[in-house]
Amino acid sequence: MMDHETRERAREQTLLWATQAYRACARRHFIPAFHYLQRALDHARAHGLTRLQAQLCRDAAHIHLHHGATGKARRLLLEGLSLEVEDVTLRFGLLSNLASVELLERNYHQGLIAVEAALAAFLQAYPELEGAPFALVSSYTALHKLRRSLRQVVALLDSGIDPDRIHITYRPAAPPWNPPS
Repeated sequence: MMDHETRERAREQTLLWATQAYRACARRHFIPAFHYLQRALDHARAHGLTRLQAQLCRDAAHIHLHHGATGKARRLLLEGLSLEVEDVTLRFGLLSNLASVELLERNYHQGLIAVEAALAAFLQAYPELEGAPFALVSSYTALHKLRRSLRQVVALLDSGIDPDRIHITYRPAAPPWNPPS
């Protein structure tokens, strides 16, 4: 067991590397960003900083997702979800990104499951939408619309439609380092 001071130093070091990663992303220098995030994630794992570990899993997965590395993104998201962090925004982000992975891989049944889990996590924390941060409400609304479409796709697949006949244009939310155009 670590003492408070050692844990705080480990947390500060992890945050330092994470900050360097986010700055590199903002400059679109993704290779250094991956390295800094990996250092931060390894440090968080080694020091039992589970909330930071889950956050770094979410953020690193987001970068991998936007660079087409859905397998790496999935592993990170599942790791983050396995930590069972109670922060609803973080859990919602992990599940939303997992839904994106599933949709990009054309796993529509699994995508629907992830979308529904994200919506349920949100509604458990904010049953009346009151008090929810605006950005989270915006993401909730987008996922709610997506769920409707996914239910239709899954119904078509379940009815025997050839999956190759289904074409969905899906673009994950723009990463924070990509301003909306």
